[in-house]
Amino acid sequence: MIAKRPPTYWLATANAASRGIARAILTSQDITPLDLKPELLFGAPAAPGLRPDAESILLLDLAPDCVGERGGAAALRLVQALPWRPRVFGISGVARLPWANEIELARTLTGNPLLPRPEAAPGEFIASLLAQTSDGSVDPARLERHLRVLAGGGGELSAEARIRRITGDSAATLAAALLGAGLVADRRYRLRKYPECLVGSDAVGWLHAHYHLRREDAVLLGDALMQAGHLHHVVKQQPFADAEFFYRVAAPGRVDALPLDGVYTLLRDTRGLVADRTWRGVNFPQCLIGSEAVDLLVATHRLGRAEATVLGQSLLDLGMLRHVADAHPFTDDFLFYELVTGLASR
Repeated sequence: MIAKRPPTYWLATANAASRGIARAILTSQDITPLDLKPELLFGAPAAPGLRPDAESILLLDLAPDCVGERGGAAALRLVQALPWRPRVFGISGVARLPWANEIELARTLTGNPLLPRPEAAPGEFIASLLAQTSDGSVDPARLERHLRVLAGGGGELSAEARIRRITGDSAATLAAALLGAGLVADRRYRLRKYPECLVGSDAVGWLHAHYHLRREDAVLLGDALMQAGHLHHVVKQQPFADAEFFYRVAAPGRVDALPLDGVYTLLRDTRGLVADRTWRGVNFPQCLIGSEAVDLLVATHRLGRAEATVLGQSLLDLGMLRHVADAHPFTDDFLFYELVTGLASR
């Protein structure tokens, strides 16, 4: 009986640090990936000399420096049409664990889930990949050994790891606890109302008391929660601080159960949301306002404003939505955004 030949793994990323971590993780599980420049995947015609075998697994980094202005969702669509028909796994373009609806969008586009960035969650990255491509077993001792060497003696690699080390909980569990701590309320600053937010110094006080931390360590914990994607400044202009700044918390639940292609379609098809606009004498054709999109998502799906903002940011992270000048994240504010065309069914 002839043993089945193992698949060839191709790693397409333009980020040297991510490539090194991904290679260490894969090598720890006896997988030696071949490097592939992302630009070779999107050329027309296909790059000469690129002839991978049909049993290939392509790991495509969806970070902006890899997929460019086309965005992650469009990149996944494009590589599905490659003549060598690889089995495609997208690697999240942001340094946090993917939300459930982001994972499912990738599964819709490629048949496979979206993988977390290897530097954000090494164990989850390799476990998710092997669960789809082999018997799913991970050798944790070898993984830890390879990563320890790579990190120069055990340096922290991710916000998720820092949160687990300090609290013993996941970032999602910490977010849910902070959300349930009774700190969220509607607030005002300079005559403007900011619904459903908490004050940074109050959050630091709660983290200080709940986890018996120094206040400076509580700030580091809040910063890690922000990096993990569960906490953001109300207009995304301030880092986490022990100060009178306003922040919103989003925990997994209803928000990540909503299909992103459905959210995209709702924004696209709601009458009057997308329109030609003018700001300081400059015309911006066919765009929407961030705060109005949040209003719609809150009203339609009964979400909190933090949850609705996370949905908008997910669309932006995947290249389905963009700020008109590519200068801002998705914000519950008077900022203009364009929906990228051709990414959802009509």
